[in-house]
Amino acid sequence: MHILLLALALTAPAPTQPPHPPHAPAAYEVSGTVTDSAGTPVADARVALLGLHRTAVTTTEGRFSFPEVGPGQYQLSVSAIGFAPVVQGIAVSDRDLHLTVALKPSIVELQALQVTASPNATTLLDSPQPVSAISGEELQHLQAPSLGETIRSLPGVRSLSTGTGIGKPVIRGLTSNRVLIVADGQRLETQQWGDEHSPNVDTEDAERIEVIRGPASVLYGSDALGGVINVIPKELPDAIGRSGFVGASIMTAYSTNNRQPDGTLALEGAEGGLGFRGSVTGRTSDDIGTPAGPLFNSGNRAVGGSASVGYRGSRGTVNASYTHRSEHLEIHEDPAEDPTATPLQRIGEDRAKVSTTVPFGSSRLEADAGFERNRRREFEAEDATDVALGLLSKTYGMNVHFHHAPLGRWAGAVGLSGLYNTFDKFGAETLIPNTDAWSGGVYLFEQAEYGRWHLSLGGRYDYRRLDADADADLGTSQQRRTYNSVTGNLGVLYHLSDPLAVVLNVGRGFRAPSSFDLFANGVHEGTVAFERGNPDLQNEHSLNTDLAFRVQTSAVRAEIGAFANYVQDFIFSQPTGQVDPGSGFQIFQVTQGNARLIGIESAFEYHPTSFLHLEGTADYTNGQNTTTGAPLPSIPPFRASYTVRLEGEDTGWLASPYVSVGGESNARQTRLDPAEAQFFSESGYQPDGYTLLNFGAGFTLPAGRDGLRIDLTLRNALDTKYTNFLSRYKTYALDPGRNLIMRLSTRL
Repeated sequence: MHILLLALALTAPAPTQPPHPPHAPAAYEVSGTVTDSAGTPVADARVALLGLHRTAVTTTEGRFSFPEVGPGQYQLSVSAIGFAPVVQGIAVSDRDLHLTVALKPSIVELQALQVTASPNATTLLDSPQPVSAISGEELQHLQAPSLGETIRSLPGVRSLSTGTGIGKPVIRGLTSNRVLIVADGQRLETQQWGDEHSPNVDTEDAERIEVIRGPASVLYGSDALGGVINVIPKELPDAIGRSGFVGASIMTAYSTNNRQPDGTLALEGAEGGLGFRGSVTGRTSDDIGTPAGPLFNSGNRAVGGSASVGYRGSRGTVNASYTHRSEHLEIHEDPAEDPTATPLQRIGEDRAKVSTTVPFGSSRLEADAGFERNRRREFEAEDATDVALGLLSKTYGMNVHFHHAPLGRWAGAVGLSGLYNTFDKFGAETLIPNTDAWSGGVYLFEQAEYGRWHLSLGGRYDYRRLDADADADLGTSQQRRTYNSVTGNLGVLYHLSDPLAVVLNVGRGFRAPSSFDLFANGVHEGTVAFERGNPDLQNEHSLNTDLAFRVQTSAVRAEIGAFANYVQDFIFSQPTGQVDPGSGFQIFQVTQGNARLIGIESAFEYHPTSFLHLEGTADYTNGQNTTTGAPLPSIPPFRASYTVRLEGEDTGWLASPYVSVGGESNARQTRLDPAEAQFFSESGYQPDGYTLLNFGAGFTLPAGRDGLRIDLTLRNALDTKYTNFLSRYKTYALDPGRNLIMRLSTRL
């Protein structure tokens, strides 16, 4: 609340007479013209003034304007369809600033910037770490009920799935608490230690999703050992220097496989520096259809919404947002055990956040405070009224980032973060005790350019305290555990030429043990095992090295890289050879050792003409427990994807038509953890390799403000029988069969 009051005071609009009162800072206009390389104006280019979170669209003459900009150092991002994006620094001093930005033609549709891997936004070509991003039309095509399924096509990224409603992101073979999920920079704590506990975040109305592949503990602290996924919302609009407005957008879809309708309605508007945005999203589905028939009790439904309001002024910005999501997830059980079983989960997620940006000359201060409440209830049957297992998590977080003025060639930020989390259990079953956790960290991250050389370095210190209540059912006493860690990152990027770069990044990440790792002592239905924690666990620490080559020209975008991630004190569970007499499940004991993950990732786009587009990816991860000498469990096998897309010319009534054909090939995983090998041996089945064929088509009809967009996607067109190695149904159920998805979207 104090942050909100301070920000409102700082961003209160200055009186109009006189224009600049004696005690108010001056404000100036940043304007300019966007052209192509021949000097022809570019209309409908998106221009963003990043430090103030303001956006504008160029006129038919290629002009843009940002009135009432205070003195300071900012970054300007310019992007337009058919051109390579530009991110450049600007300085506003004591007068209006007028710019001319020339864009280079590019058939490749490139992301304008990334904001997740460094304090200062960069293009993906110049990112200090391996980053993938999806946005716009591509994000709409990839939309799925779960976050893991939505982003699983990115190189190095997979989804650990339980049906269609539960999908946990996997990055380079690591998942759960080793992959951090953030929404608009707000860290999410949704009990990800469970295989059936996936992130509860909507992506239907997101601007884009960015994925860091590899450790990012310097900026994000614990749990970013394997990577970070940031779901970024659309910027709030403003009407500074123009008339106020209100607009709406609608997106709806229908999937034939599980008879799933879903839709999103968004409303936004602005008056002066005040802007707002709200959205409502919902979906419902029947059982999953497979080539062998439907999976009983595999439907799901979800409804959610968000509301944001903010003010942009010459002296800073302030935003406030609230998000709610409610899910009902049915869990298909092995028919051999009970063909009539109807277990389910009901999950409620609430988040609130207040943030502010305050310029201080050529520096700026960014601060935010957030709250999250995640309530998960598991029931044994559809008609059950008693909660079998209940988990309630409340998280209070804050971050302060000071982006200092450039010191010579170096620019960066120093930051503080704090987190307080409470966990309470309820219901008939128990697995871990109630806990309270306090975390705090301080970091420094710097970037510099020396001609063709781009350098980045950072360091961080973290402290964490975990208090656990006594629990007679688990046999645990009241106790306290403390952890601290020092992490760092060093990146070197060299431009061999303007479009070609080689990047080397070395980073140290860490993860503090979760309460599940430490104190679990009971039956875990999600893993069909009796889990026993280890209260003496230490932090996991990793040393990761990335080497990659990147190229971005007007017709080609490609990246190929290799990584080696060595994890010290890797936390894992191993079978004890004993059986719990109450459940009949084997007892697994949590312990520590060392692990090594190495692999390759590649992605390419080639556009030989303006209408022909070729795309593909390939990735492979080799995971080894170097302590036991056995492969790590749940490591995905080699995968390759490929797509050919043809785009037609606009006609009087049809715009942006296209057709596409693509596929995905997955190899058979032959490197099995001993427990996995035993599991497959007892079940009598192990997933084979497979190839899926997909088709797509789309066009825009004249309707609404920007037209009515219609997209058709046919997944698994041949109704191939297959099971994904990371599906938790893999030994007794096939993955989804043929699925035709129709999407409609428009702006009003």
